[in-house]
Amino acid sequence: MPAAFVVEHDGVRCMEQRGDGACIALDPATQLCTIYEGRPQTCREFNRGETLCRRILLTRHAKVAA
Repeated sequence: MPAAFVVEHDGVRCMEQRGDGACIALDPATQLCTIYEGRPQTCREFNRGETLCRRILLTRHAKVAA
């Protein structure tokens, strides 16, 4: 994991996000993961479109609309 992709929030190391909430490892042009082969376990287990994913997207859209 590149050190530039990691931030600390309240003592917990996390993957950084872009201003729009996208993962820092996501290439904006191709929408593909730039560290796919070495991605963290959390990324391996995360299923796009699950309840958590949809809740995050809905919250983000609500903030943009406000």
